[in-house]
Amino acid sequence: MRVMVAVEARLIRAADGNIYGKGPINYDFFRRYLNVFEEVIVLARVKQTRVKNVEKLNPAEGHNVKVHGLPSYVGPWQFLRQYKKLNNLAKRAVREADVFILRVPGTIGTLLWRHLMKNKIPYGVEIVADPWDSLAPGSVKTILRSVLRQKMKRDLKKQCKNASVSAYVTEYSLQKRYPPGGWSTHYSSIDLSAEMILDESVIDDRMERLKTKIKSDKPICCCCIGTMNQLYKAPDILIEALGICIKRGMKIELVMIGDGQFRYQLQEQSQNLGIADNVKFLGWLSPGKDVFEQLDESDLYVLPSRQEGLPRTIIEAMARGLPWIGSTGGGFGELLAPDELVPPGNSKLLARKIEEIIGDRPRLEKMARRNLKNALKYTSDKLTERRNIFFNRLKEASQKER
Repeated sequence: MRVMVAVEARLIRAADGNIYGKGPINYDFFRRYLNVFEEVIVLARVKQTRVKNVEKLNPAEGHNVKVHGLPSYVGPWQFLRQYKKLNNLAKRAVREADVFILRVPGTIGTLLWRHLMKNKIPYGVEIVADPWDSLAPGSVKTILRSVLRQKMKRDLKKQCKNASVSAYVTEYSLQKRYPPGGWSTHYSSIDLSAEMILDESVIDDRMERLKTKIKSDKPICCCCIGTMNQLYKAPDILIEALGICIKRGMKIELVMIGDGQFRYQLQEQSQNLGIADNVKFLGWLSPGKDVFEQLDESDLYVLPSRQEGLPRTIIEAMARGLPWIGSTGGGFGELLAPDELVPPGNSKLLARKIEEIIGDRPRLEKMARRNLKNALKYTSDKLTERRNIFFNRLKEASQKER
């Protein structure tokens, strides 16, 4: 059977004619659906580019995985201008597959969902985030934010209610606001092999390195990974908090991995705060080795998101024995103690929390050991079993209706 997976990722077609993805959404990601289905059709935006240097890009297509490309757009105004064409292509897409999975929230999944509902075709949803939090004040620069926030929350509730099967990235957080109407499960999007999880000796090494840094007055290294296409990961709040820490005399630097339209605004923000030398923008790094090397060199991971499901980067940081700070949004509370969380959007409290935790090495060590232990719950073998059950449940539901 052919499965169509609707995703929000923006893929690119390079000068060589092939389609590539940035970050984790690529062929390796889509191969997981081949565990149950014979063919995967990816419904996603594809932007034509002149990019020739593709060494740092990852192919989005491969054996039995093809992309059904939609016009590329950024933001609600471009979406509205291309709506007619997008809607017609989504309508045709319904005829191209036997099974449908919507990775929601998002406009692509919602476009396809409306045609599935109209034709009474069963579908499954993979819920990866909360639009109510991601469109909170300060997260997106558009006058339509408030309207979109209400609409996307309403749509996601209906999508979950009417889905044959639902899979959430959280164990219970997203389920409270968007309850499933049918059978449901939970699993992360991460693909974490046992070899990626370090042994406890790394924590002893990290604590010794931190002690040496503090004694020699070298900067503590914080790391953050996330898209800069929007501000829902709150990189602006993190940079502001870093500025507060530095102003108070703390020796600290920040490594930011990711890219997007707001990168230059964030770079300008760090310059205006006088901390440009303390903030390193590395752009996108290849998943796996390159990312792990940066995590291994860091002392603390910080992700003060305005919204989250359960981000894969957090689990990767846990697997490398890193202590981390999150926000009270999304599913962070499933992994962290309450005193390791800060309210979204509050740079002063975030700065205070960073100072508090960095200054308490026994607490850092305790957090790191707990995180390393928790990472074992997210190994590929455990998550693959859950995903395959989800895929098979949806396959059975789709076969009954055809």
